[in-house]
Amino acid sequence: MMKTTLTIVALALATSVSAQESPLWMRYCAISPDGSAVAFTYKGDIYTVPTTGGTARQLTTNAAYDTHPVWSPDSKQLAFCSNREGSMDVYVMQREGGTPRRLTTNSNSETPIAFKDNNTVLYTSSIMPSAKSIIFANRMLPQVYEVGTNGSRPHLFSALPMMDISIRPNGDLLYHDQKGYEDPWRKHHRSPITRDIWLRRGGKYTKLTNFNGEDRTPVWAAQGDTFYYLSEEDGTFNVYMRNIDGTGKQQLTRHTTNPVRFLTTANNGTLCYGYD
Repeated sequence: MMKTTLTIVALALATSVSAQESPLWMRYCAISPDGSAVAFTYKGDIYTVPTTGGTARQLTTNAAYDTHPVWSPDSKQLAFCSNREGSMDVYVMQREGGTPRRLTTNSNSETPIAFKDNNTVLYTSSIMPSAKSIIFANRMLPQVYEVGTNGSRPHLFSALPMMDISIRPNGDLLYHDQKGYEDPWRKHHRSPITRDIWLRRGGKYTKLTNFNGEDRTPVWAAQGDTFYYLSEEDGTFNVYMRNIDGTGKQQLTRHTTNPVRFLTTANNGTLCYGYD
């Protein structure tokens, strides 16, 4: 079995940000694919910190709210969203920071969820671009769009809501569904609209989880058809792993007090998540 290293981002950063002893509300942590750094949001700005620990570096200083950092596959760029022009738009910048480029200009809010490749960002928004998408399109059930990092015209990627996408270079795609509205921060949720994990491969959609509760945030392992995900199956959100055929299921973390959030993985098998 592939060796897995777990990084508890909230604890690793606790003495690094803004010289505070115990900073709170660090969210949307994401480890770089090369495993060298973790990006995260703190007080409306984007930071990075080495995975080995140390001082966090502030990348954005705008008075607006900057959030949801997403790494490019080559670990050289970060996409994020910001309301510096009014509504939330998608921006991209180099991993070292610098002047970001605005990629979307729609008056609705857009949130990046993944890079399709080094030159294309996938993001969610509710625009209703076609009669077919009206079935799903509203503020609660957004579509997925793609836009080039060169600022090219956005295109519809999926009228079907796909959240927390993890995509491979060959196009194999994992996501969790969104069947209706429920506060994403709610814990211990049980209802017909709890989220499940799906695989899209070669145009075919396969449901991978059936737990009567929340299964979220799938991420591909570095090799094989293994993936990691978050589930409340043991009572609170923890990290699990399994194969897409249902075999090899394991619970990797056993937190009981607070939920695990924001699961990401690097190409070397290191997992990163936020806790407490």
